[in-house]
Amino acid sequence: MTKSKDPNDRAFLPVSAELVPWSQPLRPIADHSEAEKDSPQNASSPARSQTIPDFPYSRNSNFVGCEDILESIDVRLKAKSSVVLWGIGGVGKTEIATEYCYRVWGQYSDISIFWVPCDSLVKIELAFREIARVLGLGGHDDPGTDIVQLVSLHFQRGYAKHWLLVLDNADDVELLTKGKNALAKCIPTYRNGSIIVTSKDRYVAQTLTGRAHDTIVIERLSCKDALTLFRSRLPGGTKLDDAIELQILDILEYLPSGIAQAAAYIDYSNITLCEYLSELTESEAGLLKSLDEEHVDHRRGSDSPKSVFRGWKLSYEKTRSNYSQAGQLLSVMAFLDRQDVPRDLLQGFAGSRQQLNTALGILQGFRLINAESSKEYFRMHRLVQLATKFWLFGKKADYEALALKLVVANFCPDDSEDHIKQTAMIPHAKAVATYAFPDKDNALLCAKLQHSIASYDLRAGHYDAAAESCQSAYDKRRALCGEVHLDTLHSLALLGVIKRYQSLYEEARLLLSKVIDAKTTLLGADDLDTINSVSDLSEVLERQGKYDDSQRLAERAQRTRSNRLGDDDPMTLQSLMQLALLARRRAKYEKAKTLYRTVLKRYKETLPDPHEATLNCAYALAGVLRELNQYEEAITLSETVVEGRKALLGAEHPKTLLAINNLALGYRLKGELDRAERLYRSILAIHEARDHPEALQVCQNLAVILRDQAKYEDAEKIGRDTLAGRERVLGLDHLSTINTANDLAMTLGYRKAYPEAESLASRALEVRTRRLGENHTYSLDSLFTVASIKRDTGHLTEAMEMFQKVLDGRTKVLGPEHPATKETADALATLQMDSCKSVMWEEVELYAFDLV
Repeated sequence: MTKSKDPNDRAFLPVSAELVPWSQPLRPIADHSEAEKDSPQNASSPARSQTIPDFPYSRNSNFVGCEDILESIDVRLKAKSSVVLWGIGGVGKTEIATEYCYRVWGQYSDISIFWVPCDSLVKIELAFREIARVLGLGGHDDPGTDIVQLVSLHFQRGYAKHWLLVLDNADDVELLTKGKNALAKCIPTYRNGSIIVTSKDRYVAQTLTGRAHDTIVIERLSCKDALTLFRSRLPGGTKLDDAIELQILDILEYLPSGIAQAAAYIDYSNITLCEYLSELTESEAGLLKSLDEEHVDHRRGSDSPKSVFRGWKLSYEKTRSNYSQAGQLLSVMAFLDRQDVPRDLLQGFAGSRQQLNTALGILQGFRLINAESSKEYFRMHRLVQLATKFWLFGKKADYEALALKLVVANFCPDDSEDHIKQTAMIPHAKAVATYAFPDKDNALLCAKLQHSIASYDLRAGHYDAAAESCQSAYDKRRALCGEVHLDTLHSLALLGVIKRYQSLYEEARLLLSKVIDAKTTLLGADDLDTINSVSDLSEVLERQGKYDDSQRLAERAQRTRSNRLGDDDPMTLQSLMQLALLARRRAKYEKAKTLYRTVLKRYKETLPDPHEATLNCAYALAGVLRELNQYEEAITLSETVVEGRKALLGAEHPKTLLAINNLALGYRLKGELDRAERLYRSILAIHEARDHPEALQVCQNLAVILRDQAKYEDAEKIGRDTLAGRERVLGLDHLSTINTANDLAMTLGYRKAYPEAESLASRALEVRTRRLGENHTYSLDSLFTVASIKRDTGHLTEAMEMFQKVLDGRTKVLGPEHPATKETADALATLQMDSCKSVMWEEVELYAFDLV
């Protein structure tokens, strides 16, 4: 027996809680099956639509979607009696819980529903006192009563029949778990009832329920539901536009609170959807203004955050104050690209892997970041990133500098062998490289990063992007270090190489010549750094058709590298590759083949398979084999190169497309014209810019294929377009332009457009003879074309003289058994036979005349 002095005695409170049920009017006790039947999970009774008594929120008439989540809550509560709705602020956790309560209230006849806002101790205590009042518990109005424990004991002992308790915004770990009678310690053990917890913090929510696996992650709305919600909130008479609305929703990340705010802002500002979209996209300030506006919701308490950003700021400030390292990590992540942030990149910010895991876990717990399925990459909501940057405005420069150092340590120095790692880092490198750093040290560090980005983009085939980054790096280094500083010269040299890949050969030549002069003065003529630029210039001169100058520089580079590095060094082998290319350009195919085979053998012995250098050599060797009529081996090599480049660089990389182009050329020369045409058309389907030099080369090859298939009209059209493109991009006398002119002349000959055909062929012959020499295979090809036109237009004597000259040249250069040599011999023999027949008939006619 327990005695108490008065009803306010603390010892009396637990006893009074036990006595309350006995003081109620007696009711028939339902058997177990009836209780089960009436439970919230299984009962079925007439629906009720009235407002839930003492409930803080009215029902949201604009609630849409989330049916799968509501169903999942039902399933979880049947099995476990508690569930956590976890997600970032603004994603709709409270709205979902409210909708679920109203559905349960309308379905079950005798359920009690209680709502506890967990924002503060005051709100928690007031809510529990109201519950105690509704339940009729003694002491509910006594300030000295431990009201949470009183209600908890009442629920736990099963005195309350059929109840649902919602703990909303359970985010503060200190508030909910600290102290003798903290809420986390007083949660009832769910007899006859169920609990729903909504929280931004996974750890707090799971502490309240005691189970990690009873969590439902609340993500953003589906596109369809978001659009429905947006339209339901827009003011009447708004002119709808699917495209504009979807752009707005994408910017707002499909978050319900953001959508509601946007609609309210449009209504308040009396603007159109198009005007609102302009505000969002013109600047970050427009988006911040929209989402930081107070959104009036009469269903919410006056002290609740009424903007998306202000709600998130509470989570952000809590993270920074309670979890310093996690807050710092989030701040740095805000200045990287928001998607696919590699764990390896973030590791540089944390002292150990365990510390990083802890910080990442906390940020994920607040849904401020999400992990990809592999757990090796992380992403931020776009709006969370924008908000974090906004809150750090006064410290923006500090965190930009931290992000810069983090990226440089992982992305630089340039290492082409670790292409996969750099591919993962490149979005973050490019994000950081856009920041302006006023101090010299960070500005130079940014220049270093931009230089490495340019190198990456060059290897990836993104030549315009590479040029932009490299120019920026060069400008910074020149301004801060001077014209002749080695770092400045490195950026200028890289820019020259990029210009070559852009087919801006004269610009490349001027830049690299300037670099060589400066490096020679600074380092010496035989320094390997100087020699690297000498080799680069040799490649540019080869592209310009200046083979003698290119040969001289290539031999210098090969000689120096061989002496300093050895014959098997990759740089020495690169010089041998250049010499082999020049031999091919001079129609010395056997020499070129020998050099390429030597280099390829050494690469295969020393490099992993596949390797870019090995593939480049195989690609070049296949070209020589085609010149030598060795088509089978050329095709086999080309197929190997295509597959290797697809694996290393991707199916749409410019170098992969070049390999496909050369494979198609092999099929064409072998006579498989349909197969070649399909490959050429597949390349053109990928090329975005038809004026790109590589795309123009494919167009020329396609025109030749169509001509070989007697599709002369199509061949002429593509040939004319290609010639115009090359004249515009490369110039009238560029050798590639002249190649197209010669091919078009042949096509026009088939169409009997002889005057224009002869004009184009003669133009090609003049340029090739002047640039390459009269016995170069290309010059002989043009002479053959002119001879053919002379033959077809009845100028037989001139044609025979030209064919004889072509035959002599091809026999000397290619040998008597080469198909081109045999073709010339056949053409000449046929012409000579026709000429003899013509002379014979002339004599017959004269004899007949004499007889008459």
